[in-house]
Amino acid sequence: MSRRRGSGGLLSFFGIATIVLIVLNVIVFFGVQMTDELKIYDINWAENCTKNKYTANAVYNEEYYACPKSATRDGGYDIDYCKKISDDACIYTYTDGLSLVGKNASEKPWTFITSMFMHVDLNHLFGNMLFLFILGGIVEAAIGIRKYLLLYFLAGIFGGITMIFMTSVGLVSDNVSILGASGAIFGVLGAAAILRPMQIIYIYFLPMPLIVIGLIYIGLQAFYIFTGGEAGVANGAHMGGAIVGIIAAIYLRNKAKKQEI
Repeated sequence: MSRRRGSGGLLSFFGIATIVLIVLNVIVFFGVQMTDELKIYDINWAENCTKNKYTANAVYNEEYYACPKSATRDGGYDIDYCKKISDDACIYTYTDGLSLVGKNASEKPWTFITSMFMHVDLNHLFGNMLFLFILGGIVEAAIGIRKYLLLYFLAGIFGGITMIFMTSVGLVSDNVSILGASGAIFGVLGAAAILRPMQIIYIYFLPMPLIVIGLIYIGLQAFYIFTGGEAGVANGAHMGGAIVGIIAAIYLRNKAKKQEI
């Protein structure tokens, strides 16, 4: 990365707010998600449960126990265990109840925020935090901490709203859990591409200007949306976040130019 070191030391160089956001995400993952004692380890079964729990032809018993009928009938599952988890059946962990789900979004509006600090696994966390580390300081230095944080959270929230809209028109199942900081980070990417288009950073050891990186990554999200999307990836949230970042950056750039006149 080619950035000028500011007078505030390393924290200012990489972005104070950016470092705080990264630390919070890491704490939530390792300190909360990884220590959740209510984990359901059979992810495939849990996904199937989510898929069928809310359908008219659910394969689960009428009490909505989180167990297949056949398994309950044949004694394959402990019925008391099924009753115990019936209230929160189909969530992988207790903390996954903090992820954003289209069907429940209006009942749990806080999940638009909490979902931004949840991650599926270590790879998901690492990838998001790496991009936030690379891009966050650039945007934070360009517009200041307050505007940067406002942009970050607005991008993340609008990314969630975009996914909710996609569920409402049938493009995405309304039982899909949406979690991760990707929508917010795509907002940061969109802003960086507008505010510092020719700044060079390294992606996969290749030097590229931010405008090119933005066009590639944001363009891919548009492609995936119109071709059915990537399995398990919230492309709509990425695009929604990017749109907020681009619009906000254009507004701030034009405002700064007017003040210079």
